[in-house]
Amino acid sequence: MIMRSILKEEGAAAVEMAIILPILSMIIFGLIIFGFIFHDYLEITHAAREGVRWASLEEHYDVVYDKAKKAAPGIDWNEVSLDMKDIDGNSISQATISDQGDPVTVTVTYNLPAIVTDLSNSLNAIMNLVSGGSNGSLPLTISSSATQRIE
Repeated sequence: MIMRSILKEEGAAAVEMAIILPILSMIIFGLIIFGFIFHDYLEITHAAREGVRWASLEEHYDVVYDKAKKAAPGIDWNEVSLDMKDIDGNSISQATISDQGDPVTVTVTYNLPAIVTDLSNSLNAIMNLVSGGSNGSLPLTISSSATQRIE
């Protein structure tokens, strides 16, 4: 009778599921967050490339900003900053004929949406709780730069 109760494995699957489910959930949510962040990174990278393409043609900042904005419709442009810099790293509003042959750099910086930031910080807090680390927050911005020679 005692031997029979020791060998019973009733509830073992529930215990295993209770152990595995939090880990599996963190992996799934981590993949979802990564997908959101990667999508936004691809969008701003495309915006930076399109912006520098127009900046190299000696277009004004407003034109460069508009072309970059049209190249990345999937992000909130209220959360974007775009910066054009010359060879010396000085911010410029337009390349000139005297700059021909020099590189121009366009940098697009994007503040991640609140939903991605909240999910990332929640996942980070859970990971720190499990690992015993400090409860810091993940970076809230991503940026991309592109450089091209002025034509």
